[in-house]
Amino acid sequence: MEVGDPALTSPSHQLPFEAPAKYQLQRVLGAGGMGTVLLARDRHLGRLVALKFLRDSGPWFFERFRREARRLAQLAHPSIVAVHEFDVHAGRAYLAMEYLDGGSLATARLEPLALVRSLRGVVDALGHAHGLGIVHRDIKPENVLLERRNARARLGDFGVAIETRGRRGPCPVGGTPLTMSPEQTRGESVGPASDLFSLGVTLYRQLTGVWPFRGRTLADVLHAIQHDSPRPLRALEPRVPRELERIVLRCLAKEPAERFASMAELGSAFDHLLERRPLLVRLRSHLDRLRRRRDRSGPLIHRPLIHPEDLS
Repeated sequence: MEVGDPALTSPSHQLPFEAPAKYQLQRVLGAGGMGTVLLARDRHLGRLVALKFLRDSGPWFFERFRREARRLAQLAHPSIVAVHEFDVHAGRAYLAMEYLDGGSLATARLEPLALVRSLRGVVDALGHAHGLGIVHRDIKPENVLLERRNARARLGDFGVAIETRGRRGPCPVGGTPLTMSPEQTRGESVGPASDLFSLGVTLYRQLTGVWPFRGRTLADVLHAIQHDSPRPLRALEPRVPRELERIVLRCLAKEPAERFASMAELGSAFDHLLERRPLLVRLRSHLDRLRRRRDRSGPLIHRPLIHPEDLS
């Protein structure tokens, strides 16, 4: 869901929901599968908030919405959209959240290193969520919200997130097809590595302007995610640093074990890139990946040290 996009406006007399008296509704910010988000002013505290109203009042949707609110409150991280209140008004559930005035990442145009800098906190936020046993499952540009003054990012919309602790067996398919991991498309059990893949898709899309896995139909897209290799980023956008290209392609490895071991490891790679220090990144060739799929006991192959001049 895209929240905070200044281009999405609606005259006050056309606003689709009624809010509690303490909120002065101003305009529609965005809409998604489960709800609609409106900009409102908290009359008591004198601040702007984003009010997310649940569209469907059925018990299943209400419980899912309530779980999202509780997850957001539980996570409480500087790079996760803050939740202020969850309640029901006029028979409709709503969630009051922090309002970010810079729109979503989907509408932003950031230079490669500025993008990495903006997403650095989101990487930490995902690591924090994973440490609590929560996998987001719907990382995409629309769910990354920005502050206008500094492009600092926050992660939002935990509507399809799952708790992995104590869970066994396959997971119900949920998320956005274009950004799903291979294991997610198959309905298999997912873990932190799935979010790494989706973050890699988001980086690829923002750096090149195109999705790494495309198709004319949903079936084509899912097949591409499971089987096709994306085009090298620098073939589409030469300004992408070589080291950043390697980082993104490693996130997009088909096998979870071939991606970064954790968000902390990805964060470290981001830090090395931003500080322009030499970095050792394990990136296997396509042939090596095929060989490792046949023989999982084979030795890891490491690239030589990458030097600062290789970052341009």
